[in-house]
Amino acid sequence: MTRTRSIIGRLTAGTLMATSISLAAQEWEVPEKTLSPAAGLSDEVRALIAGMGPPDYETMANIKPQSREELRQFVDMMNAQNPLTMEVHETTFGVQIESAEMAGVMVHTVLPSAIDPVFKDKIFIHIHGGGYFIGSGAQAALEASIIASTAGIKVVSVDYTLATEKPFPAALDDVVAVYRELLKTVPASAIGMGGTSAGGGLTLATVHQLKNLDLPVPGALFAGTPSADLLQTGDTWITNEAVDNIIVTGRGLVMSASRLYAAGEDMTNPLISPLYGDFSDFPPTYLVSGTRDMLLSDTVRVHRKLREAGVIADLNVFEGLPHGAYVGVPGSREYNGTFSDLKDFLAAHLTVSR
Repeated sequence: MTRTRSIIGRLTAGTLMATSISLAAQEWEVPEKTLSPAAGLSDEVRALIAGMGPPDYETMANIKPQSREELRQFVDMMNAQNPLTMEVHETTFGVQIESAEMAGVMVHTVLPSAIDPVFKDKIFIHIHGGGYFIGSGAQAALEASIIASTAGIKVVSVDYTLATEKPFPAALDDVVAVYRELLKTVPASAIGMGGTSAGGGLTLATVHQLKNLDLPVPGALFAGTPSADLLQTGDTWITNEAVDNIIVTGRGLVMSASRLYAAGEDMTNPLISPLYGDFSDFPPTYLVSGTRDMLLSDTVRVHRKLREAGVIADLNVFEGLPHGAYVGVPGSREYNGTFSDLKDFLAAHLTVSR
């Protein structure tokens, strides 16, 4: 009881102080912690996270490419360690993949073994993640294959121009070009759009741009842990640093790659950091994150802006999950929860009415 009164007293005093004095910047240190994979994860994802080991903070913080060429060299090294192929996706997920240009942009069209009747004449535009600098080719088609197979929907994955080749707005222009082309045969209301990380951020930026262009917006969005604020002002960029063993830190590689992508443009431009835009008239949006995700703040801030704008928004947060790890283990609770709920969300909001 005494402790309860003490806590209540502190909260009451804090409330009274907040009403009587102006806000001032304050900093405080917290004790160091020893971490292990969260007990709330599924056994499969917990094993995945444990197998990755503790994050290599020093290495990630000190990778600072200063040019597109330096960034390209790093990407080449990463790609050499990740031998994904389209054939692996086709075998693993029971899909068929065809790669070709659409509106001058390379896309990977992924067909499931059977189209679910609820998605007849509907389509999903997938936008891959990878910080705008990695994730092309077979990597781009991975999450697209997951969505096609779990939802039973035709997916077109946009293999957009990476920052290693051209900076903003090249990637955005590619997505808009593909969307315009698909609008010729599919009504906007029957098109879903989305992806994870940079894919989620680029999805949100695309809708801002479609509104600028007076084009109809898609029927529904998927913003998986979206990269919505390249300035990294959200709380979990601090609190989950070195806790999220996928991103590890926003310093070093992540910030350097963001600057190369923006190429001198104001990072509060909503077409670069969509958090800073007007979310009125956005489509219904499904968002996913985890409590150890460095982009949890980006995700919940987007969710709040959508709700404040009166937009339908469904937020799914997993206990103990680092950035984007719901993609990691097919059949796990996190994987099934994310993509089964996505299927239901798309089914509820995509329509063929023009």
